[in-house]
Formats: sequence, structure tokens, C-alpha cells
Amino acid sequence: MNNKYYLALADEVEFSNKAEVNKTIRNLFILAIILLIGSFVLPHLIVGNMITKWLIVIIFIVAFAYVAEHFILTTKTFNQRLKLQGISKVMMIIYCVFLALILFGALKDKILLFKLPLYQIMVAALAAILPAICEEFLFRGILFNTFLLVFRKEKYDILWTSIVCSILFGLYHLNNLTSQSLISTVGQVIITLGMGLFLSYLRVWSNGLIWCMVVHFLQDFSPKILSTDYGTSKIKLTVLVATLIVILMLICIYTINRRFLDLNCQIKCNS
Repeated sequence: MNNKYYLALADEVEFSNKAEVNKTIRNLFILAIILLIGSFVLPHLIVGNMITKWLIVIIFIVAFAYVAEHFILTTKTFNQRLKLQGISKVMMIIYCVFLALILFGALKDKILLFKLPLYQIMVAALAAILPAICEEFLFRGILFNTFLLVFRKEKYDILWTSIVCSILFGLYHLNNLTSQSLISTVGQVIITLGMGLFLSYLRVWSNGLIWCMVVHFLQDFSPKILSTDYGTSKIKLTVLVATLIVILMLICIYTINRRFLDLNCQIKCNS
């Protein structure tokens, strides 16, 4: 069995070739911008009767996913899933408990949602699938790969990539200023920054995007997604919760990055 661990991007891009790396970074940035513009334009395209609106959203999701999957290079972080042990395994267990608590806490909303008419449940499901697929491909996929290349020479490249992508993920939600108040949007930006780190760790640990999409969908699939206000005005509580999430996730990502470095060090020492 091959026990050599390396970033999966190394199978797609020759890291030692600076010109190739820079070209790939540029192409990924351009792709991210194009898809971002598409997501901003989408609300203006949703016109006509309800069936037409649904078709437009479904076509957009399929087209977005196809383009992203075709040009993303890889959805894996490592060539093979890391074998965790020690502190990295402990943090993974803590993360799983935290994930279970979040999903359990959202259970009340899910129960309330299924008390609504079937049509509204379907609308909520479609509205939750849209960001689950598109935002994960964009922030934990394309941009994650982009910044892994940008920070490829840094010791803690995975940690820095996760931080930058999570900040961008939070700022992305400023686009909701068109449908909700400033204070509510600020609250959403703060909490999504923490959620970005939460999903970044899941991307690294699971070595893929599927579970990120599943968790993102389950988080968004609630009655709140049927409203025009997705944020929160409880800023103090939001800052407190987000701070705790950010600290925990930074520790989790650091330990898995540290584990990756240790494994590579062991391999080099034994070779």
C-alpha cells in the first residue's frame, strides 16, 4: 500500500513549474469570478410562472455543477485520506460531536418545516440545494484549490487556505443586503465565516466535497430559507457563537495540517 501523502493538486499541476502554477491560479480565479457573476445574475433571471422559475433554477444548478466539476482539477485535498491519530484524532471526534449537536439543534426547524404544505417543502428543498451545491463547489472547491496553490510554499498551507476561503465565504453573503437589513446581514456574515471554517475542515477531513454539500443542505433546509431575511439581528450572541466556532475550527484544521506535515516528515526520514 502506498503510504506517501501529498496534496492531490500535485497530480494536476506541477508545483515546481512556476509558470504553470501561476497560469492555473489565474484560470481558477477567472472561473470563480464567472461563476460568482452567474450567481449574482441568477435572481434577475428567475421570471415567469412558477414552473418556469423552477426550471431556471434547476438548469442553473446543473450548468454550475457541470462547469465547476469540469474545471476544478480535483475535489480531493490529499492523494489519499489521512490516517489521523493523537491530537488530530481527538479533534476529529470533538468535531463529530459538535456536528451532531448542530444537526440535532436544527431538528426542531426540520420538524416545523414538514408541517408546511408539500409545495412549500419542495420550494425549501430546492432553495437549500442551490447554495449547497453551488457555494460548496465555489468556496470549498475552486477557491480552495486556488489558494492551496497560492499558499503552496507555506508550512500551514491548508490552514491559511481555509481561513481565506472562509473570510470570502462570509463576505459573499453581503449580497443579501438587497433583501434584508444591514444588521441582519452583518450577523449572517459573521456566522457564515465560522461556518466556512466548519465546512473547510469537513472538506479536508473527508477528502472531498460531498459531505460538505450534505451538511450545507441540512443546515439551510429550514423554514427560514422561505423568508427574505436569512440573517440575524442578535449580533452579540452571534459574535460569541461564531468566535467559539472559529477557535474550535482553527484548532481542528491546524491539527490536521500538522498531522499531514508529520506524516510527510516520517516518510522522508524513513526513505
